[in-house]
Amino acid sequence: MRKKTVKNKKFKKPLIVLLVILLILVIIATSAGFFILGKLSKIKSTKIDKSSTALGINTAQFNSDYINNNYINILLIGVDTRDPSTDPGLADSTMILTIDKVHNKIKLTSLMRDMLLDNLRGEGATAGTDQDRLNVIYKQGGGVNGGGQYAIKAINSNFDMNIKDYIKVDFGDFDKIVDAVGGVDINVSAAEVPVANDYIDEVSKLEGITPDHITHAGMQHLTGIQALGYCRIRYVGDEDFQRTERQRTVLLQVFKKLTTLSPTQASSTLDTILPYVETSLSNTEILSDASYILTHKMSNMEQFRLPEDKPGYNFTTYIKGVYFLGWDKAKNDADLLKFIYEDDASKVQTN
Repeated sequence: MRKKTVKNKKFKKPLIVLLVILLILVIIATSAGFFILGKLSKIKSTKIDKSSTALGINTAQFNSDYINNNYINILLIGVDTRDPSTDPGLADSTMILTIDKVHNKIKLTSLMRDMLLDNLRGEGATAGTDQDRLNVIYKQGGGVNGGGQYAIKAINSNFDMNIKDYIKVDFGDFDKIVDAVGGVDINVSAAEVPVANDYIDEVSKLEGITPDHITHAGMQHLTGIQALGYCRIRYVGDEDFQRTERQRTVLLQVFKKLTTLSPTQASSTLDTILPYVETSLSNTEILSDASYILTHKMSNMEQFRLPEDKPGYNFTTYIKGVYFLGWDKAKNDADLLKFIYEDDASKVQTN
């Protein structure tokens, strides 16, 4: 079996859930409060138990009001499901969004989906154990009114974090978001065309529409479904790592368009996107966080990825012949705290 490795400097993964957050922030910056409150009512709001015990937060570690009030951590989940009504879906992308009020930064930490985590219900090769891949964290909680809380607890307990809220978006709704901004211009290679078309066929069948295939290679304008097919390509080039690069390429194109929206276009775009967002954040909390970011001009965005690509930080492991991404918890978690809290990391008490 071919050994799988984590490639260096391939961790910049702006994904669908990040796009939604950026979109909301852009539109809030140019819209009246009552207008936005009306729009935010379209979001799927969920109630979760935010007690430290329910969310797996170590209160001995996070006992500082200074830390808890100045570093806001939110779990971002992009799920991949063929039918949300019957399948909560696997976490295709998982990130920790940090609003760092001390250093005036937005920080994003990407967590690799194949990481072997503790405190989960083992399935398949890990059945009967308390370990499984990170990507089951939303599905195992049962989706709405359970999946988010389960996911937060899993991440907090494995990465020594104090996350209290989550935002979830279905990756399958990506085509609607791209169409809402009028499509994107992407340079598609000859090898990518047939593979993208296979995914386009799959999505079109699910949505009951005629496939709109990519007909040639080169720079071209892609519709939402075409862009989704392009983003799903996994086995052309450098597998998962190059897939995240394709996602980044498309999302950056979308974000550029978002910054040029007129108020009317912004209103229409929110109407399209917000019904596909699920979050434990209240409307007041969304407005408060967005307003803080905008009024303090937090345009500096830093990114990090776990596990890190350092000797001894990650390794290939097999359970019953099935591949998992192993990682050194102590080393990776220590560096995560340094990334998020910087010079305040010493204020976060560790065991």
